[in-house]
Amino acid sequence: MNDKRTPAIEATVYSTYRNVLGNSDAPNWDAADGGALELKFGNGETILISTNNLAPSIQTQAMVHGLKQKLVDAAAISRNPDTGRSATIDDKYNAVREVYDRLLAGNWNKGRGDGQATGNGGLLFRALCQMYPNKTPEALRAFLDGKTKSECAALRATPKIAAIIDTLRAPSGDVDTDDLLAELG
Repeated sequence: MNDKRTPAIEATVYSTYRNVLGNSDAPNWDAADGGALELKFGNGETILISTNNLAPSIQTQAMVHGLKQKLVDAAAISRNPDTGRSATIDDKYNAVREVYDRLLAGNWNKGRGDGQATGNGGLLFRALCQMYPNKTPEALRAFLDGKTKSECAALRATPKIAAIIDTLRAPSGDVDTDDLLAELG
């Protein structure tokens, strides 16, 4: 039995030549032609739309809509990355401002770094904040910034830290998972 599900719709963005994308199935799209969006549906149908086929006013609306989504998505954080506490309006503003500044600098995505751990608000950082309440978030971040990914993985596997991480991953108390599962019968 094949358990692999076909997605109802799959979206692919093209903005450079096929050989740069490294995908022989991609349309041979030139960046000078604008961008393109390909939508593949589970029923085998495909829609390919080029930005150059759109009126300038629609291009502008699409661009502004994309910027709005990118910036608003950055505010969709539930926790402060430094403290692990619930995110405040200032935290959300700072997250959006980071993306805004990155966009103005010419980068759509955040860089991945050099393979070092970043400790930028992940579960390990939050667990250490709980485990060492007398340490400042800055001190804990500095500690993690000096660790490799494998060292961070080893720390996450430490029983004390793993137990805290499990607690952090636990669903919030406002969702009754027994009721949810009961819906399945």
